[in-house]
Amino acid sequence: MTRRENSEGGDEDRHFQPLMMASPTTSFKVGDVEKKEILSDEQVPEVRSSSQSSVDSVEEVTTMDELLEVTTAWRPYPLFIIFSMSFLWSLCALSAISPAFTASTEECVNATSENCTFWTVQNEFRLPTTWILQPGELTTSVYFLGNLLIGQMFAVVADRFGRRPIVIASLLFTGVAGTLGAFAPSFSLFLVARFVQGSCYTPLTTVNYVLSAESIPNRSHSITSIFFGLSWVAGYCFLAPMSVWFNTWRSLQFATAIPNIIFALFLMFTLPESLAYSIEKNDRKAVGRWIERNETLSCRRIAHNLDLIMEKDRQTATEGLTVVQTLKTIMANAEISRRMYLETLLWIFTFMTYCALSLTSTNVGNSDPLVSFVFSGAVELPAYLFIPILLKWSPRIPTRCVCHLTGALSLIAMYYLSPESTWHLPIWLLAKFCAACCYIFCFIYAAELFPTFCRSCCIGVCSTSCNIGAIVAPHIFVVDSVMPGGQFLVLAVVGVACAVLSCLQPETKV
Repeated sequence: MTRRENSEGGDEDRHFQPLMMASPTTSFKVGDVEKKEILSDEQVPEVRSSSQSSVDSVEEVTTMDELLEVTTAWRPYPLFIIFSMSFLWSLCALSAISPAFTASTEECVNATSENCTFWTVQNEFRLPTTWILQPGELTTSVYFLGNLLIGQMFAVVADRFGRRPIVIASLLFTGVAGTLGAFAPSFSLFLVARFVQGSCYTPLTTVNYVLSAESIPNRSHSITSIFFGLSWVAGYCFLAPMSVWFNTWRSLQFATAIPNIIFALFLMFTLPESLAYSIEKNDRKAVGRWIERNETLSCRRIAHNLDLIMEKDRQTATEGLTVVQTLKTIMANAEISRRMYLETLLWIFTFMTYCALSLTSTNVGNSDPLVSFVFSGAVELPAYLFIPILLKWSPRIPTRCVCHLTGALSLIAMYYLSPESTWHLPIWLLAKFCAACCYIFCFIYAAELFPTFCRSCCIGVCSTSCNIGAIVAPHIFVVDSVMPGGQFLVLAVVGVACAVLSCLQPETKV
């Protein structure tokens, strides 16, 4: 006899199935005798409505998609998952962008002098600077080199061992490595710490996003992604006051690393595995706990059949191609391969421009370093809101080209503007805004560009390759030693090249 047929036995069935309701009665007295009368259904609509008010659905939930639609993204438990996972983007922003202060190109003679507000790694280790290389810039290059070489391995392992353990382990690794780096006795050991931190960048920006997406309905993905963007901007901007409170590279490195360890310990006791992954791995206990916690925090019961949920969705999860089969199919399809190659180049050039502008945000003309840095982070906020809304009505390719060309024109104007000009900072912010728009556009367009069966694989290639741009970005400033302001011309040429490459891609808006 199946569990569904044996609905009268077992505590688990009584917990999950709707409770049987006795027929309602009313009592009255005739003389000294109390009598009870059974009321009909029509006489007690209020009673039935009240008894069912704490049940989320009258129909029994039998699939994962139905379960996510019933729980939505706005109940306490899904919201906790969204907020906790998006907060990791703030922590990543602190570690990824910190070289704008810890390894700034501004010269500082003495940490106590009036003209010096921050003691950098160059000052402490007396790093020699040549016309072709500034060693301090390696703190950024090595960070993204770690992500390029190791970061994607964490993402692959997450498909085998789960999203939750990889996210928590990555938080611990980046926190411990960053903390040890703050006490590094040499610059080379500090670079080792940065390499380890960078290797955790992908799991803390991608795997956590996947965990969140697999715990909410599909229709909520675009809206909840805004929380991740806002979290990145918050971490980016918060780095400015932190550089005032912790005005040496060691103290700032420690202050940006230790929250990772604290938050990892917190998530050990609170973060669940993603619902989709638990079902795919046939982990009934994890799925049951996920539903029970959702019911407890929202104070609403969910009528569901756990057997059918596990059975149907596991059958769906096992369908599809393996990784090797997917790669062979992509290589055999000339059109998909062409799209992937072009999009990979666009991601590399776009991320290079974004990182180059972010790293110079503390040295924009004669502006106050902290003011320009905060503005450079805040200007990304409209980009996260502007592009998703604009793309609801506008075609993809023309919009992408306009963003790249506007950024290129802004950078050309920067080359001719004097640093003392009042227009210097506003034009630079326009260029940064366009760079942020183009970077966000990469994710939105790539999700539409590739077929479903190879979408994750193709986007993975693009996101991995874009680290090449981040590695090159800090060294573009070498051009300034030959031609002052030449970095802006280089980035402008890159922007024009991106606009041309965009025109070679197909339009995806129907």
